[in-house]
Amino acid sequence: MLRLLKILEYDNQNIKTLVFLQVNIYFTMKPISLIFALIFLTLNAKGQYPFEKYPAIKYREYKNWKFYDKTEKENKFHSTLTIPKFFDNQDNLTIQLTTFAYDSSSVRMYRNKRLLKKSFEPMFFNDVNLGAESIRVADINGDNLKDIKIIAWYMGNGTASMNIRTIYLFQNKEGHFTKISFIDKANDDKLERDFDGDGNYEIITMTLKGYGGHSYWLFNLFNYLNCDLVNVNSKDNYPIMIQYLNRDNYKITKKISRSKMKAFTMKLPEEYDKK
Repeated sequence: MLRLLKILEYDNQNIKTLVFLQVNIYFTMKPISLIFALIFLTLNAKGQYPFEKYPAIKYREYKNWKFYDKTEKENKFHSTLTIPKFFDNQDNLTIQLTTFAYDSSSVRMYRNKRLLKKSFEPMFFNDVNLGAESIRVADINGDNLKDIKIIAWYMGNGTASMNIRTIYLFQNKEGHFTKISFIDKANDDKLERDFDGDGNYEIITMTLKGYGGHSYWLFNLFNYLNCDLVNVNSKDNYPIMIQYLNRDNYKITKKISRSKMKAFTMKLPEEYDKK
């Protein structure tokens, strides 16, 4: 019997962790199997952001968007999606995003065919920046009511290609909704996380900041409390800053002290809008 011992070492919030992975390979195993085993270990040895150690929210996703291009006759573009049996009494919820200028749209919500809410959104929506995205549904703030998350891309260049408009629709006990939106950076690892186990998932924002001749990814924490977003960086010694490099980097920088990072606390996310 041949034993392969591979040691992976990674840094998670300045705490060194050794992960021992043992693969027992018997003499009957073909060489090609060993190659695939090594490839599997390599692909799964990905770094992690510090917040990834906390439980991530689990969304149910809906992707059946319907698009209606009325730009020639009405100068409008409609994007509509219906979530069947969204409410406890099995009523459907329909969301219609109507763009009538580059940065001007309306968000309408219908319970069955009855209008629940109409609000303004400083963003454009179409089949390009919205079509590949789903509407995400989960109880984000821990009140046992379904909330909604919508992501739309600004479609910029360079690091601006990561710019997205994040829209939350928080449901209240009367079946109405509060709309909250802001500019953020797209990152598949940056799901909402429950830092303290209270069921109210922390919303993690990501912005690019320059300091001391370097660029850093800045991460702030927010909770939805009393119908508004509230900064809760104090829950886990945030904000944190990770240097922007031309390679993957997940480590909190040591070039800026944690006390100095607190000067980068954001009261609210960039271009915050509440309706």
